Amino acid sequence: MMKHRNPKFIGIAAVALALLITLAEPARAQEAGVPWEQLSRDEQSALKSFAGRWDQLPPAKQARLKKGAHRWAHATPQQRRLMKQRLKTWKQMSPDQRRHIRNKFQRFSKMPPEKRQQLRRARKWFNNLPPEKKRQLQKRWQSLPSDQRKQFLKRQHRKHSMQRKLRNMTPDQPRKFKQRMQQRQQR
Repeated sequence: MMKHRNPKFIGIAAVALALLITLAEPARAQEAGVPWEQLSRDEQSALKSFAGRWDQLPPAKQARLKKGAHRWAHATPQQRRLMKQRLKTWKQMSPDQRRHIRNKFQRFSKMPPEKRQQLRRARKWFNNLPPEKKRQLQKRWQSLPSDQRKQFLKRQHRKHSMQRKLRNMTPDQPRKFKQRMQQRQQR
């Protein structure tokens, strides 16, 4: 084992060790979970179905449930009705449907913020369409063979990627870029 007698090295090592211990404390507290008694009355009321088995739940699940109870406590009556409806729909789903939705959510969560925002805008646009137009678009999409759907999505990805590049260019770069693209198309 190598011995360092340099006071500067010992000082840095002591600070690093103290920092590691400090950072490890919240993690250890997180591992232990939250005792039922430490939940607020509103949280306990929202989570009463978990009261008998709260201490057996993994700390991560306790944290998620506590966060949900907090949202519930601060929700408007309209938001609560919507939450109840969504929970009812969730409970009626098959395990495969739930797994599919969880996977989609995980993929969405891993996307860059710009891509997530783009999807939110597209969803908002679609939701604002008249019902008949929505049905037409859905039928049209569902009638496409899967290879054509993939091609369409690739084109959309390239289009949005190109738009992003154009937005990030200096004022004279888009003109030069468009000229190069036109020259390529003429070949």
